[in-house]
Amino acid sequence: MAFSDNVWWTRKARIQAEKRLLSNAFQSQLLLLWYSFFGVAVSIYYLKFMPSVGQEDLAGISWIVYSVLVLSMSGFIAGLSFKERASLIKESYETLNTFYQKAKAQDANIAQLSSDYEQIMGLCENHTDYDYYLALCLEHVTNNKDVDTNTGCKEDLDRCPTWYHWLSITWWLTKRYVLLTLLYLLPIILLVAIEKLA
Repeated sequence: MAFSDNVWWTRKARIQAEKRLLSNAFQSQLLLLWYSFFGVAVSIYYLKFMPSVGQEDLAGISWIVYSVLVLSMSGFIAGLSFKERASLIKESYETLNTFYQKAKAQDANIAQLSSDYEQIMGLCENHTDYDYYLALCLEHVTNNKDVDTNTGCKEDLDRCPTWYHWLSITWWLTKRYVLLTLLYLLPIILLVAIEKLA
C-alpha cells in the first residue's frame, strides 16, 4: 500500500465527511424551522379554536416547554458549527489533492511528505469510519473498470469494500433516516399525545 494511496483514500473520506456535515447543517436548520413553525401554528390553533385553554392546562404548559426546547436546540445546533467544520475539512482535502500529486511523482520525498501530511491531518477533525466506508463503497460502485482477478478489487483501486463495509453503511444510513423521520414527526406525535391526555 503506497503512501499516495493513503492520501487518496483520506481525501475521498474527507469529501464524504464534508458532505455529511453540510447535510447535518441543512437538516438541523430545516428541523428548527419546522419546529418553530409548528409551535406557532399550534399556538394560533389554541388561541383561535380553543380559547378556554389556559396556561394552567397541560396543553398550555406543554407548549411552553416545547418553545423552550426549540430555543435550547437552536443554541445547541449553533454550537455544533457544522458549516465551519465542513469548511475546514474542505480546505484539508483540497490540500491533500496537492499532496497526492506530489506523492505520485517518481522523485517524491516520502519522509518530508509524511511529515507535512501529519500536520495537515491535525488542522481539522478527522473523518469518521463511516465516511471512509462510504467513500470505499462509492468508489467501488462508480468505477467502470473490471475486477482484477488477483486482488478482487476493481482496476485502479488498491482496496475494495467487504461485506462488513456494506453492512455498516446500510446500518448507518438506516439509523440516520429513521432518526430524521422521528425528529420530523416529533412535534406531531407530541400534539397528538397532548390532545389524547387533555
